Amino acid sequence: MNDQIETTPDDSGSQEAAPGFLDSLPEELRHEPSLKNFTDSAGLAKSYVHAQRMVGADKIALPGSGSNDDDWMPIFQKLGAPNNADGYQLQNVELDEATLQSFKEMAASSGMLPRHAQAAAEFLQSQSAAGSEAAQANMDAVSQQYDAELREEFGMAYDAKHERAAAAAKAMGIDPAIWDEVRLDNGLPLGDHPFIIKLFAGLADQLGEDTLEGATTELVMTPEEAGRKVAALTAPGTPYWDKNHPAHDQDVAEVLRLRGYQFPEQEEG
Repeated sequence: MNDQIETTPDDSGSQEAAPGFLDSLPEELRHEPSLKNFTDSAGLAKSYVHAQRMVGADKIALPGSGSNDDDWMPIFQKLGAPNNADGYQLQNVELDEATLQSFKEMAASSGMLPRHAQAAAEFLQSQSAAGSEAAQANMDAVSQQYDAELREEFGMAYDAKHERAAAAAKAMGIDPAIWDEVRLDNGLPLGDHPFIIKLFAGLADQLGEDTLEGATTELVMTPEEAGRKVAALTAPGTPYWDKNHPAHDQDVAEVLRLRGYQFPEQEEG
């Protein structure tokens, strides 16, 4: 009797691997490109549900390449752009009323969204503030330059010359307020310009003292005026150089006094 050997089938090679998700689909769907990224039915179901929910959502059709601003405006308004300038409620923007209104009208005409208009207005405000600060700094620098020029030319007569210039303008029927109200191209008031001060101070010297209401009557000379007098008093052959001359002491004292006006910085020192 022959021994019979029983064998057990090898599971590793006798059974085919389970079919993939796409292989389980009908033949006409297996090579569909839109399904190639799905690995199971759960993923396909989620995608289907999402697509169904989007069916009822609002959709915006974009204008074509040949469209104009009028074609785009309904799109911007559907996204949230106001219909007119009054629709922009800008927060913490401190621009003057005319500028702010012009900005809102521009934003409405271009279909700007509120959040974009807010950001643009804040930027405009920061640039305006920076420009104002720069302009003020420039005016301050020019004003200091003007003042230094007049102080150097007028010396100890600086205050008196200003008073006499204003008095001369008033005597000629010019309203004193014009000195501050009329502005030069650099933003400074008219009364700050050295030419104007020197012009009216010169006119004051030609007017009678009785017409210069409010002006000082004290004789205060500029360095240039004092220098001319000193030169005349100390010219060769004058009593200034002759100790025996009766006017010698008087002229020496006068020259000493005039030196204070001629060199005010030394006098202050």
